Amino acid sequence: MCDASFEVRRSITESTPTDGVTCPSGHAETSRVFSAVAVSRGAAAPAMAAPSGGGGACCGGGCCG
Repeated sequence: MCDASFEVRRSITESTPTDGVTCPSGHAETSRVFSAVAVSRGAAAPAMAAPSGGGGACCGGGCCG
């Protein structure tokens, strides 16, 4: 298998594990790499307040060993 990266755009309904995709260099053995895409809409959400300390036998809400 070569290290060439290429993109094949298909709808989710078209892409099944048995579909054969050949790399541009002619190699039949390929592996899938999914891109992670993040989309932001409008202003950022306000940050949540940090949880308060738990007290008792715990340190700041998390148990100590």
